[in-house]
Amino acid sequence: MDGTRDVLFFLPDLDGGGAQRTVINLANRLPRDRFQATLVAVRADGPMRDWLDKDIRLIDLNAGRIRHAIRPLRNVVLDLSPDILFSTILDANIVSTVATRALRSRPQLVLRETNSLRARDDIGLMRRKLARWAYARADAMVALSHGVADELLADFFLRPERLHTIWNPVDLATVRNRASEATPSLNSFDGITLVAAGRLHHQKGFDILIRALALLNRPDLRLIILGDGGEADLLRDLVRRSDLKDRIRFLGFVDNPYPWIAAGDLFVLPSRWEGFGHVLVEAMALGTAVLSTDCPHGPADIIESEVDGRLVANDDIEALAAAIDDLANRPEIRAKFTSEGAIKAERFDAERIAEEYTSLFDGLLPAPDVEAI
Repeated sequence: MDGTRDVLFFLPDLDGGGAQRTVINLANRLPRDRFQATLVAVRADGPMRDWLDKDIRLIDLNAGRIRHAIRPLRNVVLDLSPDILFSTILDANIVSTVATRALRSRPQLVLRETNSLRARDDIGLMRRKLARWAYARADAMVALSHGVADELLADFFLRPERLHTIWNPVDLATVRNRASEATPSLNSFDGITLVAAGRLHHQKGFDILIRALALLNRPDLRLIILGDGGEADLLRDLVRRSDLKDRIRFLGFVDNPYPWIAAGDLFVLPSRWEGFGHVLVEAMALGTAVLSTDCPHGPADIIESEVDGRLVANDDIEALAAAIDDLANRPEIRAKFTSEGAIKAERFDAERIAEEYTSLFDGLLPAPDVEAI
């Protein structure tokens, strides 16, 4: 043996979400002399595949829907015999647990929960029961914020020694490099540019942000929204009804959102719930002041309110409007958030977080056989 361990990462897809970025950042940064990473996806045709280092094996299960991936994933595990199977996102975690059930030689199962399961309004009783069953069988559970960890302990009766809080790894160097690749085609504007990014979904609270802008009635504010999703038409209709169509621009999914985020005067995360808030760190790293709802959970792990950003009450249109109004009027506070935020972002650098995962993986496995080294 060469002393390396095989880690199989499992994802539902390679679309542009935070969980996908996290797994790819981690796979790219595990030390090659200690770990050999393989990425397997239910569907691997998404834009994030281009972020994966070329020397990392990518397996496309081409299974369509995630529930159809149980048998194909089990076959991959039987074929590769990985030391660790690492999964993230609720349904993928359930599938990984089922796929490895009753194997004679089972990999260490590491499941990562990405969201507040209390706050999510799209999980039925059966999925919660399946999640409880799966999480109880994990060799290690990873929560990506302290709030998510507290919920898992309280609601899923996990053993504390198996639960680890590890923040998202953010590839700060790549984020900064990609921000310099293009110049956004913004028309001349003398006011304040707000930027928001994420799936156009109820969770992300874009309707709250739009309504907050409608309350302010300030033509010197404009909003750029990056992302696509099932609520796109509803949100565009809300913009029209709010008489904001000249001040809000929807760009859809943008492969490289970073020049737009860097060009903003203020980045706003209006989410109703999160697991972490990856894009907040990216905005901080790009020198953009940040404003976020104090939603469950994650933003409070990132932002120290009034030091390197601002947190406002969750799901509160008036509070968000007041914060936008105040920060638009106070460039000196935005400048403070910019400088302090750039320092804070370094805590979440991918290299640093990869070291924490390396320690976790090492702790799950026996010392390697290095006689052949």
